[in-house]
Amino acid sequence: RRLVKMATARRPVDKISTGHTACIHYIAHDYYGKRIATCSSDKTIRVFDKDDDDQWRLISPPFGGSGSGHRSAIWKVDWAHPEFGQVLASCSDDRTVIIWREKEFGYSGNSEFKIKFEPVATLMDFQKAVNSIAFAPSHLGLQLASACNDGKVRIHQGNPTNLNQWTLSSEFDVDGAGLSSYITCVSWNKNRVEQPMLAVGCWRPASNQSDSSRQLHTSASVWGYCNEQQRWQMITKLDIEPDKKGERGEVRDIDWAPNMGRPMHLLAAAIGSSVQVWRLPLFTGWSSASGDRIENLDKPSVLPTPQEDASGAVMPYWRVGWNLTGTTLAASAENGQVKVWKLDFQGQLKLHQTLDPQ
Repeated sequence: RRLVKMATARRPVDKISTGHTACIHYIAHDYYGKRIATCSSDKTIRVFDKDDDDQWRLISPPFGGSGSGHRSAIWKVDWAHPEFGQVLASCSDDRTVIIWREKEFGYSGNSEFKIKFEPVATLMDFQKAVNSIAFAPSHLGLQLASACNDGKVRIHQGNPTNLNQWTLSSEFDVDGAGLSSYITCVSWNKNRVEQPMLAVGCWRPASNQSDSSRQLHTSASVWGYCNEQQRWQMITKLDIEPDKKGERGEVRDIDWAPNMGRPMHLLAAAIGSSVQVWRLPLFTGWSSASGDRIENLDKPSVLPTPQEDASGAVMPYWRVGWNLTGTTLAASAENGQVKVWKLDFQGQLKLHQTLDPQ
């Protein structure tokens, strides 16, 4: 008798009481998966460790929104590679990016916390809100990419021996529309043998807004760094599949899968009410000197996901993320539901689990 393993909905086995008083926008695991940072519209960041009993506990006072911190909602946090220490970056609606470093408290018997996070640098090269940030893979050094609503992606270079020193090393205009473009997400190529590369998600309002519908120009693209010209160049623009109504929603998140010896790259994005995955060739043959764009790539696969919630409303997806081997993909929807896909022996993504928030 053949047993067939079905993808069934599962409910959470544990919950973390974060103490946030407003919407949580992002949760970031550190390199080892034993520490998480959360950020919220309440202008605070909270850091939790997993103890020996597999329980998450708050390990530092909440920080991020007082004194030299953020003055508005914090959209995202990201951990640097541990070789640079316990370093965290945050971006906000207040047009800044702040670099935080762990520091031990002095001897005090009154505090329940042994560590705190202090700001070591504030990056202020932005004209509008900063939506997303991503530290580069460690082999590229201490670099931070930022996606801003002024239509630009910026790369800051940090000094590993002095975290107070950060310089704007490069920037590029993604969509050619300047301040009317919204760069929503960035993700680094983690392949060590290729040029530094970024996947970028972007949208902007259509130039003709005469009709009552909200028309969008949405795009996803891959950029590579040209060493000879010391600037970023577009390698390819990715096709985006429309939904059932023929519309292309906002690109809310994008994630570049670790390669792990595959003869291709996998990129996933949360676009409107769909999750789309591109299979791209390796870019080892791409010449930054020639600046040639790669054309005629395959269209993305649209993973089967429910388009509507119980009330019949379209349910958009907000986050996507690959595991460390690039074999499992998770996506979270606006209703809190998480879907998990795994690559089968033929290299196809199959639904593995559905995780319900309640």
